[in-house]
Amino acid sequence: MATAVSPHSATTPAGTGAAPPSTHTTLSDLRLGTSARVIALQEDTAEDPIAKRLSNLGFVPGRTVTPLRRAPLGDPVVYRVADYELCLRRHEAHMVHVEVLTEADVVEPLTGQRAGTTEREEQHP
Repeated sequence: MATAVSPHSATTPAGTGAAPPSTHTTLSDLRLGTSARVIALQEDTAEDPIAKRLSNLGFVPGRTVTPLRRAPLGDPVVYRVADYELCLRRHEAHMVHVEVLTEADVVEPLTGQRAGTTEREEQHP
């Protein structure tokens, strides 16, 4: 099983013996409204058509994704990726490995500011 990995993913420092707190999960495990950064796509083979299609739809390392709405029986889920929305079934979303973003990581799309800050704070930290 091949995995594409983002350069933004954290590694455990050598010799510490302790793993950093894990914020890595799969897209299918995210709660509605929780933003995350794509870190990898799970691929069973190098030519996996579902992984290739997910990549073509914008699920690439570094891209921010947010689950918006869930169908009444829980599947499918509508996700915001880049500037559009699309639906994925649970088995497709399970192939997308993500890192949950903290409030400080999220940039407001209209203003370009970090969440919870004012323009003045952005200019004068």
